[in-house]
Parts: sequence; structure tokens; C-alpha cells
Amino acid sequence: MRKVITVFSLLIALMLLSKCKNTAHTQVFYLNDNFIGVREGRTVKFYETKDQKTWKYSQGKDFIGQDDIDDVFYFAGSYIGIRQGKTVKFYQTNKKGEWNYSAGKDFISPDRVDGVFSFNGNAIGVRQGRTIKFYETNIQGTWAPGNRLKDFTGDDDIDGAFYLSGSFIGIRKGRTVKFYYLTGEGTWAKRLGIDFTSNNNVDDLFYLNTGSMGVLQGRTIKFYTINGQGTWAHKEGIDFSF
Repeated sequence: MRKVITVFSLLIALMLLSKCKNTAHTQVFYLNDNFIGVREGRTVKFYETKDQKTWKYSQGKDFIGQDDIDDVFYFAGSYIGIRQGKTVKFYQTNKKGEWNYSAGKDFISPDRVDGVFSFNGNAIGVRQGRTIKFYETNIQGTWAPGNRLKDFTGDDDIDGAFYLSGSFIGIRKGRTVKFYYLTGEGTWAKRLGIDFTSNNNVDDLFYLNTGSMGVLQGRTIKFYTINGQGTWAHKEGIDFSF
């Protein structure tokens, strides 16, 4: 009887761990209106800046999911995307703290998903191992493989990916980010001489449309900028801890 109880307890523990494994890590992302989103579990909190130096919590604007969240990202306008497994749902805010589900605009991947990011406002990149597949949407909310966006395939599994601007994306492996752009032929080429490598471990990483990059280490975000020689430097005195 004691063995049965022990086995049952272990099964319960494993089920709980399995349920929580994709939601335990903290995720950070940038919104174009000078906001940073910080996801912990099912809750996304937003922090605003007026000067790109100090960040203030926006009281009453949290997004709280009804179910576990695997991924969150800024899509475009007043929309964010929430991934649960293979499905991405989109939510719109009225900027007063109310979030509404946009019915009929879901994206459902035919394959497994390791991560999702927005690309140029009307497309998403879906990360699967060392490959990123791109999908575009129309005004009806229908998703289809991108006509001009060919798959990106790296040499190794990708730990993270994000959109910068134009046709540029950043690909993270461990502590290093390499940058790629879409050529006129529709293929991906590496931008040489501007790799970013963190001196410390990286928990998450995102790009701000101001030209800076945010690197999450624990509960602190450090900001970096690049100079004309392609060297990244830490912006001293403006680290943000939450």
C-alpha cells in the first residue's frame, strides 16, 4: 500500500512539473510605444519609459491569461500574440487596461513550435529546432506560408530569434546573437562584423526599435548599443530590475 501511495505521489509531481515546465521562465519583449512587457507565468506586466533610461510599472494594464502561456510577443499596433502549444491567439488592448481576444485570427502551426516572433507587422516567424518558417496574414485573419519569406535554416538549434527592422532578424545561440537579412533573391545572408556576445548568461533577449538591445539576466535587463565599427557596448547606469 505504501508503494502504491509513493508511486501515485510521484505521478502527481510529474504531472505538475509537466504542466509548468513551459511557463516557469521569465520572458521580456518590447512594444513600439516605449513599453517593455515582462511575462512571469500567466501574467504579463508592462513598464513604460519616457526617456529610455527609467522604466515605470503601468498599473492596471496587466494581461492575465486564463491558461498557461508558452510564449508572448508584440505583434503590431495594439496587439500581442499569446502562444499555447501550436496555437497563437491575438489580443488587443484599448490602452486603458482592457484586453480583448480577436476571434478568427488564430494561427495554428502544422508542426511543433519552439518559439514565435513578429516579422514586419504582418507576418510571424515560427521557430522549430534550427529552422524558422514564416507565415503571413491578411485583413481577414487568414494565415498562409509567406510568398517572399523563405525558411531560415541555421547550423544549430536556435535558442531565440527576433525581428529588428526592414528585413533583418537576430538569431541567438547561447550567449551570442548573429544577424541576418533577406536578399533581393529571397534568401537569408549573414550580416558580418556585428555579432553580439554577452559576457554573462542570457535568460532572454530582445530588440528595441531605438537601436538598443535588451538582455535579461535573472531579474535585471541590461541595455546595449552598437557603434559604427560594429562593437556592442553596455549602456551604463540604466539597467532595469523588476
